[in-house]
Amino acid sequence: MTGHLKADTVVADSKYGTIDNFLACHDEGVKAHIPDLKRAALKRTKSRTIFTDDRFEYDPQTDTYRCPAGKVLKRKSLHTERESIDYGAPKKICVACELRSQCTRNKSGRTVKRHLRQDELNTMRELSRSAESKKDIKIRQSLMERSFARSTRYDFDRARWRGLWRMRIQELLICSIQNIQVLIKHANKPKKTVAAKVNALEAALAGLLSPLNALIQPLGFELSYNKWTDFQRA
Repeated sequence: MTGHLKADTVVADSKYGTIDNFLACHDEGVKAHIPDLKRAALKRTKSRTIFTDDRFEYDPQTDTYRCPAGKVLKRKSLHTERESIDYGAPKKICVACELRSQCTRNKSGRTVKRHLRQDELNTMRELSRSAESKKDIKIRQSLMERSFARSTRYDFDRARWRGLWRMRIQELLICSIQNIQVLIKHANKPKKTVAAKVNALEAALAGLLSPLNALIQPLGFELSYNKWTDFQRA
């Protein structure tokens, strides 16, 4: 968008490591530094001593999977809403398989799901496990989680008003409070003179008022700051 910066990387926690989010980032040309939800699912499967999906080898030439027992799994069904395909072997083959107890508890046999855009999904998941991604995730945990925890003191997790534009006002006000707190903390460092502290705070506050006033203009009033009388409604 004109006049806006385009993000090149998205960093989030594992709740956002979904198929839809990975593919959306791929389509936008954005790197997704997000822990993959599928890895958590694989851990749960391993705890049940069941073969995980990564034990099944995909052959792109025949569009089939080969299971740990060497049997071929072919296309069984297409799920258009989930954009995935189920692959499986005939029921009689699964029933007679000597590895069945390690593979499935399903009476119909084991199935493996493959997304219609699995190759693109694999690429994004691989990038999410890169050293750069792990570094960003670690930085986010130390910076953002603490910030989110503080912001809940000011009802960051509760919507005070209906409407997206009103929520923008609420979020910007909360961010402004946190930024002012950070500014005060840094302004209190002994190396700075009192005048320098005051000037730094006033400059920061002036910079915060401009975007705030742009948002609350539809409410019919604006904020101004007088260094002698504190905030005022203009």
